Amino acid sequence: DYTPAMSLEHQPIRIAIGDNLWTRALVDGSVRVDDFAVEFHSKVTLPDRLHGVREGKWHGSDGTLTDYLLEKDAGLGVPKVALPIFMLGGFRQRTLLMRRDGGAVENLKSRRVLMPRVLTPGAVYVRGLLADEFGIGRESVQWHTIHGAEEDADWKWLKGRLSKPEGFEAVVAAAEMLSRAEFDGLIHPGGHGFFSLFGGDRMIGGTLKRFPDLCEPLGNAETIAAWFKKTKIYPAVHGLQLRADCLDAHPGLADALVDAFSRGWAASEARLDGHERELIERERSLLGFDPYRYELGEVQRHTIEKLMDYLQADGLLQRRFPVDELFPFVSRR
Repeated sequence: DYTPAMSLEHQPIRIAIGDNLWTRALVDGSVRVDDFAVEFHSKVTLPDRLHGVREGKWHGSDGTLTDYLLEKDAGLGVPKVALPIFMLGGFRQRTLLMRRDGGAVENLKSRRVLMPRVLTPGAVYVRGLLADEFGIGRESVQWHTIHGAEEDADWKWLKGRLSKPEGFEAVVAAAEMLSRAEFDGLIHPGGHGFFSLFGGDRMIGGTLKRFPDLCEPLGNAETIAAWFKKTKIYPAVHGLQLRADCLDAHPGLADALVDAFSRGWAASEARLDGHERELIERERSLLGFDPYRYELGEVQRHTIEKLMDYLQADGLLQRRFPVDELFPFVSRR
């Protein structure tokens, strides 16, 4: 499957991405990449998005930043680089679900908590949040994953895996187990963008409607905004990553992709309904920061550094990288 860089100039650039608010205008073709033959493929599995570039199936994908860091650390697969195009980011406080009768977050010490994968970025950020803000060390929680080991890392503090297949049905099953008190906490994979601050998204909101005995104990918007102003962390989750040889074979492609994704976001934002538009403007005003601008600014750099802190505290990341090494095309611009 590995295609030499020499022939990359003569084939379409194939990128696997999810279909979401950040990408929809690119997926439906209403926004295109200027001057380059780029194909966006959204009917792909999560494993393909996570590891398809590494395995040579795609020229690029919107993989997670945790997988990107660990693959780079281990030197796995085709060399790839990240662009400052961050998708599905947002605060992770609301993703922590507990039962209403389960007590305070501090009670999670020595309790059983479910997360999608060890490497799910939201789980990495929540583990760091629990340690930083509540003094709950990683070693003091009984961690379990919803999904199996195939797309994940081994972890010394993991107690077990449910090994359920990828998909929202598995998350519903996990929420049901939380509701039945088989677990004491659940790190939910939903809640992105302005919904991560104000709530009401279909994934977490839908779960809470289905299981009214569950709640978001850290879901206060003012408290989350104050935490952002204190920490300057706006969690980055997925980011566009391309094969290094593809970018080398197509000078100007990195800038063209940043431009296309910026136009794609503008098109998606224009399609928001009145309530959603009000929320996104409130978010920008409350934070004093625009999280939907594709750049590697102070907040993004600090967040990536913090993500590496958390992965090192997890014992998962051996080598720390300069941010400009992770996003080399930014420093070349």
